Parts: sequence; C-alpha cells; structure tokens
Amino acid sequence: MDDETAAKYVLFDFELITLIALAVGLLAYGMTRRVRRHRSGLEEEGRVFDAFDVVLMFFPAMMFLINPIAEALVAAKGKGEAEPAETLVSKMDSGALTLLMNIGYFAFVGIMTFGLIEWVRDRRVTELFGLKRMRAANVIVVSILAGVSSLLLCGWLVGDFSNRYLEGLFGELDVQEPVKLLQESSSTLQFVLTVFLACVAAPLVEELLFRGYLYGTVKSLTHPVFAAVVVGGLFAVVHGNLPALLPLWVFSILLTIAYEATRCLWVPIGMHAFFNAANIVLMMSGTVD
Repeated sequence: MDDETAAKYVLFDFELITLIALAVGLLAYGMTRRVRRHRSGLEEEGRVFDAFDVVLMFFPAMMFLINPIAEALVAAKGKGEAEPAETLVSKMDSGALTLLMNIGYFAFVGIMTFGLIEWVRDRRVTELFGLKRMRAANVIVVSILAGVSSLLLCGWLVGDFSNRYLEGLFGELDVQEPVKLLQESSSTLQFVLTVFLACVAAPLVEELLFRGYLYGTVKSLTHPVFAAVVVGGLFAVVHGNLPALLPLWVFSILLTIAYEATRCLWVPIGMHAFFNAANIVLMMSGTVD
C-alpha cells in the first residue's frame, strides 16, 4: 500500500469515527434531556432546530461527506485515485470546463441547503443566521482581523506541525485539490475561475452548510463545544487532504467561535474567503508550496 492510499484510509477512518461520535452524542444528549425533563416535570424549551433537521442536514452534507468514502473504496479496489468531492467530474474534462462544473457542484449543494431551510422548514435564512446583524464595514474589519489570526495559527503554526509529523509517517503527500487546480492553471480564465471557486463559492456554501445548518442543528440538540468539535472534524475531512486535516479542524473551530461571538454568518464567510485568498497570494508569491 503506497502512502497516498494509506492517507485515504486514514481520512476514511477519521470520518467514520466522527460520524459515530456525532450519532452517539446526539443519542446521549437526547436521553439526558429526556431524563432531566422527566425529573423536573417541566416542558422542554422550544429550539430553533429539531430532530427532523438531523435527517435533512445530511442530504446536502453527504454531497461532501461521500468524498473520503469514495476515495477509500476506489483505492481498495485498486482502480486508482478518486476525484475529491469538489472535482467529481470525468478526467476527460479539464481546465475551465472542470472548474465550471465544480462551481456548479457547489451551487447545487448551496441551493439544496438553502431550499431545505427556507422552503422545507419555512425559516428565513437572513434572520436565522443573523445576516443583517452587522454592517458590511464591520464584517470586513472583523473578518480580516480574525482571518489574519487564523492564518497565523492554522496556516503556519498548526500547519507546519501537521506537515512535519505526517511527513515522518507517510513521506511527502499530495497537496489539496484546489491547490493543484491553481498550480495547473494554464489560462487567465482558469485562474479566475479557480480563485472564484476558492474565495467565493466554497466560503459561501461551506459556511451556510457547516457553520449554519450542521452546527446550528447539532448545537441545538447537544452542546456548543461538542457541536463545534464534531462539525469541525467533518468540515476538515471533506477537503480530502490528510496534511490539511488538523489545520482545517482548528480553523473550523475558530470560524465557529467567530460565528458565536458575532451571531452573524457573514463573519465566518468573510474569514473563510480571506483565509483562502491569503493562501493563494502566498502560494503565487512562492511563500508556500
């Protein structure tokens, strides 16, 4: 088994453990609440999200969560590498067409998530995620300041530790797929589409799904710390890159802290966009690989 295949199995195992932890946590917290309710004789307080959301949230989430599973299954059958969730397209398509299909993929997941919240559950996304709680100027300032802190902590400190540790176990592993797309950009259009995917499509859709719907649902039914850790693990693993697993896990928790502190989803979206944009600038300047 080569190093890349072994890394895929590690990601697959990590996702399974995280999903099991999520299921056990939901069950344990649910039983605890029921016992407390029974002993106190009080009615349970109304929650924004409910058990039905646990079912619904997995429809858009599985569009991303299927990635580590598919990669491990393909590797086990010896058929080569599977494309990550962001690039589930035929290898015969490349360049700008591939990127357009990736953007379409994110748009589909985003519309599905929005539709489940707005149309199925009849909730207003604007009110639910505090999209009008802060002025645009304040969002930009907070996002940049928090983004710089996240870049220093996750991109350099945690990232350097993770890379050094994993290189000792597996040797040099492949970079993330978006990084490959940027490095292989052969035209201005391809470069622009790659930047749009990394700095607009991914932050909007991933934050709506992970920080908004998944975290909101799990937090409502369990505890904020448990929700932040578990959803952070899922957020990290769907990016399909073992060296980035720990940095992205920490980054996800920081995004959640920023969301909790401001109660405005635009802040983690802005942080996410800044984080990706800064990494692109550093990559293009040759500061990072």
